[in-house]
Amino acid sequence: SAQSPTIDPAAAVSTRLFAMRPAPRALRLVATRSFSAQSPTIDPAASQAGNLTLASLDAQIAAVERRNRHLERAVAPAPAAETSKWKLPETYAATRRHLDFALSLNPAAYHDLAYFQAEVEQLWEKKWFAVEHVQAFKRHGDTQVVDVGKNSYVVTMDRHGELHAFHNVCRHRGSKLCTSGGNKKRINCPYHHWSYNLKGELVGTPFFDQPHFDRKLNSLFPVRVEVFAGLVWLCADMGVRPLREQLGASTGLQQVDRFPFRDMDVVGAKDYHVNCDWKLLAENFLEYYHLNAVHPELAEYSTPEQHKGNQFPGNYVGYCTNPVTDSGSCVDLTEFHPNPGGEVLDTEDYRAFETAYFYQFFPNVSVSVFPNFVYSLICLPAGPGKTVEKMTVLQHRGSKLDSDSDEKYNAKVAEVMKFVSMVNQQDVDICERVGLGVSQAAYPGGVFSPSMEGTVYRFQNLVIDAMTGADPGPYPRVMVDYDNTMTRR
Repeated sequence: SAQSPTIDPAAAVSTRLFAMRPAPRALRLVATRSFSAQSPTIDPAASQAGNLTLASLDAQIAAVERRNRHLERAVAPAPAAETSKWKLPETYAATRRHLDFALSLNPAAYHDLAYFQAEVEQLWEKKWFAVEHVQAFKRHGDTQVVDVGKNSYVVTMDRHGELHAFHNVCRHRGSKLCTSGGNKKRINCPYHHWSYNLKGELVGTPFFDQPHFDRKLNSLFPVRVEVFAGLVWLCADMGVRPLREQLGASTGLQQVDRFPFRDMDVVGAKDYHVNCDWKLLAENFLEYYHLNAVHPELAEYSTPEQHKGNQFPGNYVGYCTNPVTDSGSCVDLTEFHPNPGGEVLDTEDYRAFETAYFYQFFPNVSVSVFPNFVYSLICLPAGPGKTVEKMTVLQHRGSKLDSDSDEKYNAKVAEVMKFVSMVNQQDVDICERVGLGVSQAAYPGGVFSPSMEGTVYRFQNLVIDAMTGADPGPYPRVMVDYDNTMTRR
């Protein structure tokens, strides 16, 4: 009451307290809990000797109401009208202009729930995307779990060394089958112990004796799987064209596919849970405008002025640094032999032993081929403005100098991993700041630097193609005007 300066916590669930005003849904949720100093809905510091003031109780109820409204907005699907606008060509008209006059993607594309749902439908459920290196599958039974937004997939290797992929859901009652990878003889459902072999075939249904039941009709739902550039790719749409057709089978891509990624050792790997959209990470990889500001150590080795185009026709983005510059670091050319087989990347203009090649294979994998090591970044969306980034460093055993002992070689490889981790953490930190910025209402999108961000323009138009269902074919070597180049050829 107005005369009561304090309230016993146990009385907070009484009907008298909540009869003081109409109770909204969030308040009714709060009322079902016991208000005590230990309750997660109540700040223990606000409770002195088990008592709460009415003012502090009201303030905390209001805070819970705000939190519940936020959670409801985050979980509830966006209305269909809000989702559908992200599939319309006119939504992206400003980015389709000539590079000199174009604006970057609508910033809502990096944090909006409706956009995220549309992207899952248009891109992640219809296009090929990279998930892992082939080195993750060495033995019969090796299994990986891949989560992409609300969808989850299982990838396995059978006894013949063949890869298989399936939707990570039991055919019986829909339980998620696997929460982590490992080496498995079978895929067993934790709910009713239905069991599937590594090809996804249903082989066990305990206590399920139905004469009309056909196990062959209840195998796991398949997902397409292919290997390109030493990477395992998945596609949930069984009717989509093969991976190499999606990328565009140009000379440049054929060169990359011949590079001996499979023969390299994974010498380091690290997962990052990044608070920004995967596209920001990809765009950051694609431009070198930020090198001096964000990567002072890397800029001494891969200098901005030595960055050049290395783009062939295809639905990917490529550039290079030629030549790389020894800077007294662990990645200098003198620290290792060149990558054995790296000469397959040679062109009329560049030689692999002195060139760093950078590729963004659409949509989600960045590959950096330095003269003596390789590292990749596979980005998978975890939600609006959330990404799981998988960094992998690969080294060919043949890059070991003849004069180095195994111990010295391993120590040098560890230094490479340390160097790459430092550079990537710098990228993660700056991309998270960009994620905070583009979510502000005042930001409408920005212009491109034609000399240093044409790669980002190419990538963003590939994103738009996926979102709108456009299929103009492989992008040409030079693409600086989508409307005039892609829609009128």
